Amino acid sequence: MLLILTIGGYLFMMFEPSKRHSLIEAMYYVFSLIFGEPPETFPEDSRTLQALFFIVPILGLTVIIEGIIDFAMMLRDRKRSERSWCMTMAKSFSDHIVLVGFGRLGFRTFTLLRKLGEAVVVIEGDPHNQFLEEVRRDGSPLFVCDARREAILDDANVIKARAIIVATNDDLANLEIALDARRINPNIRVVLRMFDQHMADKIGHGFNIRIAMSQAAISAPTFAMTAVEPSIVNTVVVNDQLVIMQRWAVHKHGPLHELTVIDLLQEFGFTVVERHPKVGAPQIFPPADTRLHEGDRLIVQGTYAALTELRNATDHLAETNMPAK
Repeated sequence: MLLILTIGGYLFMMFEPSKRHSLIEAMYYVFSLIFGEPPETFPEDSRTLQALFFIVPILGLTVIIEGIIDFAMMLRDRKRSERSWCMTMAKSFSDHIVLVGFGRLGFRTFTLLRKLGEAVVVIEGDPHNQFLEEVRRDGSPLFVCDARREAILDDANVIKARAIIVATNDDLANLEIALDARRINPNIRVVLRMFDQHMADKIGHGFNIRIAMSQAAISAPTFAMTAVEPSIVNTVVVNDQLVIMQRWAVHKHGPLHELTVIDLLQEFGFTVVERHPKVGAPQIFPPADTRLHEGDRLIVQGTYAALTELRNATDHLAETNMPAK
């Protein structure tokens, strides 16, 4: 279409020099001519422009109708033209997230991102992957091919992506894909799955990859702390400090009774993630002035040292208030 408009515009400029058409004006003349709206009277002095008045509508409408038919066929049978459809969708995205690897980790990551309203482009190498139909049902772009081919990253519009999550089962393939993505888009945020934590630490510093994570490194603190204390909900390591999320009950003679949420932060150094009062609905992140009462069930989060100090204070109070034999 651009070719028809440009060539036609130059012909108008060339064979009607007396009218001194600008290129934009001449291209508009051609555009009007395509839809059977002649921009001026039929030219009598130029055989070329006369031919143009007959040829342009045929060529222009042919291009438009062919485009409409192709797009309609792609809509009607997306599966047959899945790659073309997904390329079209991905090219329209900006500030999206590219997810490479669609195993259990990839599928759960995709589900969470879509719940957050993020646009996601999925790349998976296994055509028999059990989760692919979930992506198709969602309508997100899906490329079933090897992401180590740089052309695939181009098709996924990595150059305009905000982040890429590389979560295949092959550490070296993950690293190769991450470096290719960083070369295409130097500002992209890279989230890299690695099984070798020692290698992940070196890559995180050496290649300026912001997050290089090992699934074992993420799971290990939770496994270990759950074995130590069954009330622990989740665990994460932040700057070599163990931060835990733990269930806690407020007792009448306990250290938390009648304190506010802000008092807990100031005195013990941890926050309340959820408060489930004895009567009423649970609250996520209750206001700072919320006062805790006997029977409240909490989920608190803080460093392991802070919660150990709280546990010791609770044990001390329990011994103090223990009735004499």
